Amino acid sequence: MPRMTLPEIEALMDQHFASWRQFSEITALGDQDITVRMPFRKDLMRAGGTISGPALMALADTAAYFLTLAHAGPVPGAATANLDIHFLVRPQPADIIATATMLRLGRRLAVAKVDLHSGHELVAHATVTYALPPRDSKPREGAIASAPPDTD
Repeated sequence: MPRMTLPEIEALMDQHFASWRQFSEITALGDQDITVRMPFRKDLMRAGGTISGPALMALADTAAYFLTLAHAGPVPGAATANLDIHFLVRPQPADIIATATMLRLGRRLAVAKVDLHSGHELVAHATVTYALPPRDSKPREGAIASAPPDTD
């Protein structure tokens, strides 16, 4: 069962990643899944008239991130630990729909599968793992509390 509602996820994204709505739209949130639409834009295409691989990877990562937020709670510091994608069919120049399903939610990692569809056709399948920040706010002994300042 999700810990965050769709409006709560959208508000968190608006607060931390203001431009997210230019790339995607959350269309549904279920008990174990989320559906995200990437509207078609000409700048997402590559030579050959298809949606680019990097755009599909970004959508898979985005859908998994939204799902992780829904189930782990408001953890904007969650970071992609792994993304494995299989491109199955060249997508047509149209909206792409991502359906992410939670496979495992642990204390430190969240693992989701993401199916990407163009129309009724499955065009790519991804598995995405997110590293979750520690629940306590105290840094572990010996851990670096913050990055060193830029000296350039």
